[in-house]
Amino acid sequence: MTGPDPESGYANYAGEHATVGMQAGYVHGDVNYFQAPPNATPEQKFEIAVRYLDSGAAAEARRRFRALVAEDGLSSAELAYYWMLSLLSGRPLSSLSGTDQDELAEAFGMAERHASGRWWRCVDTIRALVNAMLDVGPDGQPAMDALGAALHAYGSLPDVDRYDIERHLSLTLSGVAQDHVEKLNAVHIRAMRPKPDRLARVPKFFEFDPAEPVAKVARPAPAQSTFLPLAGGCLLTAAGIALLVQAAAATNAVAGIAVFLLVAGGGYAIVRHGLERAFLSSRRAAKEAEFSSGTRGAFGAPGGDSLRGDFADAVSGMIESAFAGHQPREPELREAFWRDVHGLRTALQADLVDLYGVRGIRADAVRWLVHHHADDISCRWRDGTLDDFRRRYRPAAMPPAFLGGIAALAAAVLVVLLAMSAMTFCSLVVAAPLLYFGARQAHRGGIALYGERRRIALDTEEFQQRWTAERAAHQRWTEWLADRPTDAEMGRWLSLDLAYWKREVMGDYRLANRDILAHLALTEAAPRSRSARYVGGPFRHSAYTVVLFLLTESGVRQVQARLDFATGAFSGEKRTTFRYDAIGSVQVTEVGRRFVDARSRTQKIVNRQALRLSLVNGQTFDVLLDDFAEESIDHQLENAEHLAELASDAAGVTSALRILEAVAADGREWIILERQRLYRRRPRQRAAAPAAYPPLPT
Repeated sequence: MTGPDPESGYANYAGEHATVGMQAGYVHGDVNYFQAPPNATPEQKFEIAVRYLDSGAAAEARRRFRALVAEDGLSSAELAYYWMLSLLSGRPLSSLSGTDQDELAEAFGMAERHASGRWWRCVDTIRALVNAMLDVGPDGQPAMDALGAALHAYGSLPDVDRYDIERHLSLTLSGVAQDHVEKLNAVHIRAMRPKPDRLARVPKFFEFDPAEPVAKVARPAPAQSTFLPLAGGCLLTAAGIALLVQAAAATNAVAGIAVFLLVAGGGYAIVRHGLERAFLSSRRAAKEAEFSSGTRGAFGAPGGDSLRGDFADAVSGMIESAFAGHQPREPELREAFWRDVHGLRTALQADLVDLYGVRGIRADAVRWLVHHHADDISCRWRDGTLDDFRRRYRPAAMPPAFLGGIAALAAAVLVVLLAMSAMTFCSLVVAAPLLYFGARQAHRGGIALYGERRRIALDTEEFQQRWTAERAAHQRWTEWLADRPTDAEMGRWLSLDLAYWKREVMGDYRLANRDILAHLALTEAAPRSRSARYVGGPFRHSAYTVVLFLLTESGVRQVQARLDFATGAFSGEKRTTFRYDAIGSVQVTEVGRRFVDARSRTQKIVNRQALRLSLVNGQTFDVLLDDFAEESIDHQLENAEHLAELASDAAGVTSALRILEAVAADGREWIILERQRLYRRRPRQRAAAPAAYPPLPT
């Protein structure tokens, strides 16, 4: 198996994941992505803060940037730029408090101390845009001269910087400014949505780090059960042979010698070839049992007793799914395929439980191994080599040496009979039961001893070959996951999708940004999607349910759709339009618990949150935030309440709640009150504007 085909990516490999229900989600093992090391430098802390901003957790990023300034004394134009973005990200200007404006002024003052280069240009542009949007009249419209200067400076920035500013200032900018900004960035957004190699890489984000392959170890049978029957049988057989030889020699010395030679030679030939024939028969029977019913031979496995309750069922489901993906394309061959691989599928599940389940790992960590063996078994089925053991361990026809041994023993019996006398007959009567029971016991012990030696040798060789193949598959799988997207890339793709979809919906409604007072985009995990995150960060999902609210003068337009994150495709749109006076209430409900810890402090754990918008006609719109189950939290590095805040930020609920609550409380009067709130926040400082700029589009 070579791992999932990077060309087909999501379509061929991750298609099976569409059948996987919503789970607690996978937490990537890289604990340093959102967590700074104990003795982190200010630069390392700054990098972590930027990652939070890129992930959509602006509030957490804002807190960290403020700490870098106040506690670490860090100062740079780049820090000022990202600090300003975190202050403005996902927030309308009317929601900025006096403290927020003080921090904006402090960030700009910091940038002025480093007034050159790329970051200074970005900061100066943001300040100009903010001042222009704040310098409004009672009608809520900005002064066109100041806005024109700011947009001209914005248009001169590189594409990547322009988009970052638009991404975070989408609620800050409005009207003609937003129309101009979106027009400048439309081509960049369309070009960057599928890059870099999004279709092939996104499914890798939700893949578990593959568990290291564990080798099966040949386990010998207890020594006592092998040697005692052999030793006892040999003694009885030797006694019987001695009686025969002595009886024959008593009549004729030549006869005694002949009996001894015939018995020794014949017995050697029969034992040598008979044991091999018996072993091959037993080996073939054992393989047949594994092939037909999944019954496996004994082997050594790593110890452990931490088997997860859902491990066996989860592995069973993965095996069924993997083999379904490798079944023949011809319908008439599928029945034979499933019949022939039934036993091997059963044995594979039992192996995975014995080798990996007892170690307490999640079943998804052996998904790669399931696909490896499903691919190997299906290839051997197509090649017709799945039952090679039947030919490999088939006993050959009786060789001449074996037949000669039987003839020698028959000749020895004949010699004894010819030399029979009264004394010889008595010896024969005594020797016969000794030979019978001795040979029987020796045969059982010899088969066990010889068979164990041969079985251990063959099992060791077979297990080593299997482990070598698994290690090669593990290496290929690890290399395939090497370009797994970072959380920053996942967050950037999501913001690109939301910006693209908003423009498409506005086009469907024939609306421009100057017609929209505010827009809100909320996301939640779609049903039957997969989830993953880094320690300390928000969940990302393989599919989202996206809800967009467009607030206009006449009312609210609400659109809901499903986003397939790997392809970036939106489907299943549902549209609703309602007036402001139709909004009954907006609330956020929490599922969690409060408790008193060992230090007598009251703690609150929030496992789940949901935003509900209720209309007066009883209709409701719900957005369910991510579920941080106990098993998905590293309690040494993170807490559930902090993760719930991140989920609220990443889903857009934090920024949406204030606006929706104001709309629910004030109705259509919210429009007038919002303009008044914005008018009261006049700029405290202005960016110097050039004398003339091209006129803005109308």
